Amino acid sequence: MAKVISFINMKGGVGKTTLAVNVADILVKDYRKKVLIIDMDPQMNATQYSLPDKQVDSILRDKSKSSYAFLSPEYNTNSVLEEIKPIDLKKFLFKIEGSFDIIPSSLDIMNVNLSAAPFKLNQFMEDNLKNIYDLIIIDCPPTISDYTKTSLLASDYYIVPMKTDSFSLFGLPILEKYVNQTIIKEFSHKIEFLGIILNMVYKNKVLYKKYKTQIQERWKDKLLTNELRQCEDITKFMEYPEPQDRFIKNLKNSEIKVELNNIVREIVQKGKII
Repeated sequence: MAKVISFINMKGGVGKTTLAVNVADILVKDYRKKVLIIDMDPQMNATQYSLPDKQVDSILRDKSKSSYAFLSPEYNTNSVLEEIKPIDLKKFLFKIEGSFDIIPSSLDIMNVNLSAAPFKLNQFMEDNLKNIYDLIIIDCPPTISDYTKTSLLASDYYIVPMKTDSFSLFGLPILEKYVNQTIIKEFSHKIEFLGIILNMVYKNKVLYKKYKTQIQERWKDKLLTNELRQCEDITKFMEYPEPQDRFIKNLKNSEIKVELNNIVREIVQKGKII
């Protein structure tokens, strides 16, 4: 039965999607795990990162090739009186050769009202996905919304990638309060804060040391020992037309690859994934 981890931050631009995708890639290639990414962000960053432009264009033209297919009112996971129409996973489940699978997002999910069915994603995964995969990673939008709520209610853990800056530090208590008061208390859902990953760090900067110290003081048991430095090669990934060329594992920079491997190892140990 698959474990589910949401990658989430209330602030964009922290490398959340890059980490989620590359953690998934390492888990497949080095740990031989079967991993699925579900893109729950209408901005479609994980989708664009993982798939070639032609496939992204086809998803934009046909919303049924995305998570819209099972989030929309047309797909009913909880009906007793009505016959549930069988859903064809192959239509919206894309396989990255030699790596993970992904269910893309779509701009059209913004038109789906999830407030009346917050457990819809969880039920869909229980019925169709959890027996297929070892791990499911959800890439969440950088805001508190119905997409965020639905994602967290389908997750066993959540991970917060963040930069060492004031904006990230400001948003973390807001997220933690939302999870504790809404997801855990209001919905009685069991979810664990797996950890904070410092990303895009400049270790020689004064601000890095300042904000890392503040994070350690408040979330010492949640801060992962390993972190990922700022890397110019990663910022150029989206210039490469082939998604396979966008994985950190394929970089020549050995230091950044070692850092990513250490992060994945720590996630595996903390989450008891293996």
